[in-house]
Amino acid sequence: MTPKEGPMRCPRCSSVTWGDLKYCLDCGQYLYIECEECGASWRYFYEYAYCPGCGTRVTKAKAKST
Repeated sequence: MTPKEGPMRCPRCSSVTWGDLKYCLDCGQYLYIECEECGASWRYFYEYAYCPGCGTRVTKAKAKST
């Protein structure tokens, strides 16, 4: 899955983010999703349904994004 078109925006405050920032510079939101099963991480905008590291279904309850 590829990211949505347009600038990468913070999911909390909608500020434009870029590159490999780990946190939003305006509000401090962590910009990665982490799988609780295997620890793999990826940028929030990919919106994967399954972890690319272990294949576990990713749900808001199972993903660490804060």
